[in-house]
Amino acid sequence: MKFPALTFRIGCSALAIAASTSYVLAQGAQVPSHVQKEVTSTLEDTPKILSAPPSDARRVYVTDPADFGATTRIVTIDGNNAKLLAQTDTGLVPNPIVSSDGKFFGHASTVFSRVSKGKRDDYVEIYDAQSHNVLADIDIPEIRFLVNTYQWMAAVTPDDKSLLLYQFSPSPGVGLVDLESKKFVKMMNVPDCYHIFPTGNDSFFMHCREGDLLKATFTKDGTIKHEKTKIFHPENKHLVNTPAYSPKAKRLVWPSYDGTIYQVDFSSGEAKFLDTFEAFTPEEKADKWAPGGWGLVAYHRESNRIFLLADQRAPWTHKYASRFVFVYDAATGKRLSKIELGHDVNSIGVSADKEPQLYGLSSVDRTLYIYDAATGKETSKVDQIGTVPLVVTTVDQ
Repeated sequence: MKFPALTFRIGCSALAIAASTSYVLAQGAQVPSHVQKEVTSTLEDTPKILSAPPSDARRVYVTDPADFGATTRIVTIDGNNAKLLAQTDTGLVPNPIVSSDGKFFGHASTVFSRVSKGKRDDYVEIYDAQSHNVLADIDIPEIRFLVNTYQWMAAVTPDDKSLLLYQFSPSPGVGLVDLESKKFVKMMNVPDCYHIFPTGNDSFFMHCREGDLLKATFTKDGTIKHEKTKIFHPENKHLVNTPAYSPKAKRLVWPSYDGTIYQVDFSSGEAKFLDTFEAFTPEEKADKWAPGGWGLVAYHRESNRIFLLADQRAPWTHKYASRFVFVYDAATGKRLSKIELGHDVNSIGVSADKEPQLYGLSSVDRTLYIYDAATGKETSKVDQIGTVPLVVTTVDQ
């Protein structure tokens, strides 16, 4: 199997392989005659690492946490041409982030001195989206949320100058990283709240245990103040761990286990709770239709549409893969279409352009399936991605 993208960037690995091959030949090692012509014709005097095309709305990052592997990866994919562009090494349960203009991406990760044990080291690494060269490697305290790879446990402010990351233990907190000076600033204390949704260059919201939201504002030195909103969902409505959030529209879409869709509009700087709607009729719920997957909801800003991954399922199987995507008008809750994916899909995403692509990621197939979001037709795919790919991150540009 050939991988055209391998000529683009396997980073240091590509350089190391080329260098070691050159070294062996220089030492007079015998190359078998039947492969000598092929080997010598493919080697170059100077190894090259090419650049990816500029990032656009169809740039996709697939995070492969490798079922809690100590060494993992983020795979860069060009949705326009269904091409794998690059692979970036990451650590234990990386939390991916991407800038508002798509010019850089990165992750907060954890590594250990002896691969899977030893001294723990938490860090943030930022990469240029074209060259995939490292722009910043920032040491942070050992504070990261090491339970699962969820989106919105780390996020970039709209001006791309600050990174916010969640601390789970020993107490809830949000770490502030200055991306301009490339340094960790401070751990900011917050109540028992989770996820981070940036709404301004100095503000963000979080979801709290009681079913309300926390509005926080902070300064460059990490001074923080916060207040809570009213309750926006009842205690008996369990929300999934992976909501959809558009930083540009400042729209939060959050399904419950049984398909109630909650929405919050932060565009005014405050939390405006929109009317909820049910994704499924009482008859469909009786027939066991419910949301399911890892990243099971996506929001398209241009058309104000919600994409929900779902299937017929038993209770408490909301993390299992699904084979259908239901599309809704976010303003009215009206169902617009039902897409049969043809594959068991764990996570979905949607590109932010006017004629969007729908992405369906299968952890078992190790494949990103690409669909026309309007018709539901499968148009292409990228296979052999990582080990157990799980998270789809798109650029909201």
